[in-house]
Amino acid sequence: MENILGANSFITWHPPKKVVTVGNIKVSAGNGAIINTKTTNSSGQSLWPTVSLEYENLPQGQLSLWVLFHAFIIGDPWTLPSYMGTIDGIVEYMGKPFGSERDYSDILNTVYRTEGIREKMSYEQLYSRFILLSEQQSGMVKNLLLDLKPGQQWSHSEMADYSYWRMVIDFSIVEAIVGRQPFCEGIHDCSKCNRTGILHNPLSAQEWTKGRLLEIIGDEEKIDQYMKIIWTVRQNIRHKTAHESDYPHQRPESRLQPGDNQFDVETVINSFKTDAHALTALEQNMHEVTRILLLNNVLQTKVFPDIRPYMVRSGGMSWEEFSKLFKLEP
Repeated sequence: MENILGANSFITWHPPKKVVTVGNIKVSAGNGAIINTKTTNSSGQSLWPTVSLEYENLPQGQLSLWVLFHAFIIGDPWTLPSYMGTIDGIVEYMGKPFGSERDYSDILNTVYRTEGIREKMSYEQLYSRFILLSEQQSGMVKNLLLDLKPGQQWSHSEMADYSYWRMVIDFSIVEAIVGRQPFCEGIHDCSKCNRTGILHNPLSAQEWTKGRLLEIIGDEEKIDQYMKIIWTVRQNIRHKTAHESDYPHQRPESRLQPGDNQFDVETVINSFKTDAHALTALEQNMHEVTRILLLNNVLQTKVFPDIRPYMVRSGGMSWEEFSKLFKLEP
């Protein structure tokens, strides 16, 4: 299989410190590569780490399966379809590995972007579970890694905010993992409209979803975090776009305070409609919750970390500071 980097080299954020073997593939840290990149609005060069692959007699489909697995657990945005469309070509190799190399024999903290997981699982262990995933699980992983950045094909890019579509897809993955509430076994008739054989749900959708997450996660505090994000997306994004024709609209403008701006869960769910950064944070939070639930669904890791606050650093100057500097009237 050919790709722009060559069939033996792939971009990644975190290559391994030591060689690991999965299936017929040996995975090791490759040399850093300077590449030409193209985005919707610009092009340029950037330095990326790579993994180097060695293999012989590779079964059909195993390379693309490995790419899907690696992108999923490392959290890379680079799958075969994704980087084939965004990487224009290699400028040069650095001649030595570059980037944050990780211990693949203890991979969970890298997978979940944290340092608090004590249980050890290896890259090879996760791969041995990943290759057994069902067709539905494979589809969910591929949907999670879809590239939805707006491009020239969007007819109204200022209106069609990809964040909304990303969250709608993520919610559909969560819904597939959680499942749908079964109807009550009782069948009812209505004396007013004379309808017969009416089915109903014994619990509200919110109560039932929270109960299912309790079965999956088993931690009330984590469930509270996850539910706030999931339910905000369900009620304000998924349902309104699917049922009420509330078309995604232009991003709201917002101002940042100089320094670090932290968007925790409460800030996000209360201000995403009026603050562009909070909307981005909601998208990131929903994507991370979806990824965490899907990692457990596919790999049975039983790891559910806290939602990390979305941080934006601003070096700008407020109008008040600018006014004082130049002694302007407010």
